Amino acid sequence: MSGLKKSTVGIFFVLLIISMILNVTIGAFSLSFSEILNTLLNPEENKIYYQVLVDIRVPRVILGVLVGVAFGISGAMMQTLFKNPLADPSIIGVSAGASAGVVIFMLLGNFLPTLLYDGFLSYLSLPLSAFLGAAITIFAIYKLATIYNKVAVTVMLLAGIAINAMLGALVGLFTYVSTEEELKSFTFWTMGSLADGNMKIILIMIPIVIVTYIFAISKNVELNLMLLGEDEARNSGVNAEKLKKYIILFVSLAIGASVAFCGIIGFIGLVVPHIARLLVGSNHKFYLPLSAILGAFVLLWADSIARIIIAPAELPIGIITALLGAPFFLWLLIKNRQDSMA
Repeated sequence: MSGLKKSTVGIFFVLLIISMILNVTIGAFSLSFSEILNTLLNPEENKIYYQVLVDIRVPRVILGVLVGVAFGISGAMMQTLFKNPLADPSIIGVSAGASAGVVIFMLLGNFLPTLLYDGFLSYLSLPLSAFLGAAITIFAIYKLATIYNKVAVTVMLLAGIAINAMLGALVGLFTYVSTEEELKSFTFWTMGSLADGNMKIILIMIPIVIVTYIFAISKNVELNLMLLGEDEARNSGVNAEKLKKYIILFVSLAIGASVAFCGIIGFIGLVVPHIARLLVGSNHKFYLPLSAILGAFVLLWADSIARIIIAPAELPIGIITALLGAPFFLWLLIKNRQDSMA
């Protein structure tokens, strides 16, 4: 049985590699494989193709993979933490906190040192503001949910819903007082896009995603035990409270950086782990890698659809993921309702 699960993960990994190659060719400016090969062999003779390939397509594909992995692995950990297939990173305010951090940074940019807002540190300032917004939000929710030094997951869920609403109002207020240029920039950002991908952003995202993935994989046994219940996990030697803190920290880091660079991309963290669970079950040894792979796979093809559906313009990727994810979410709700009534 484990051999079959390992094969499933391997098959989707190969499909992801193929998808990455195909996605380099897709867009308003199409590139054939022969043109790509000629461009790589003779960059000076194909400057336009080379610019499209190296400066736009390849960074965009790599960023899509990194962000997809971040959402997939974070969603999987959140669903294990809450023991609920309807949970995703946004449910406890991670996305809302990151959004609030970025919006405040955008609006206060004129009052910040030029080095932070428009200098060489600007690439670090945006993810840092998103991470701080996410981390502060999560810390507040964590404190609200901590009772007698134990985290009550149900209270955390309710606190997340309340703080999500409050931060949504805060973002709305900042949006209302923003200039027309800031409003246009923020509106497009809230819909999500991989269009701003470049090597500087990728170099920031790579260590964040790798560290988050390594943490998740290294805790696969503890996460399996957490599914049995916190008491069972503690009896088996798992420090459940410490594990919860680390999950919250790494999810905040991965999603905060992803939201900072790509805006709000919904439903990937909800849908992908559920599909992975259907394919390989709940054993985190296979469930976590497949969630990461499927996150990258789904996000890459959602981005491709966003690029070609109204070419030469492009739709924000958040619209595509919402159109794909919302029906799936409704199906999950109906399924859970039927299971509860059975």
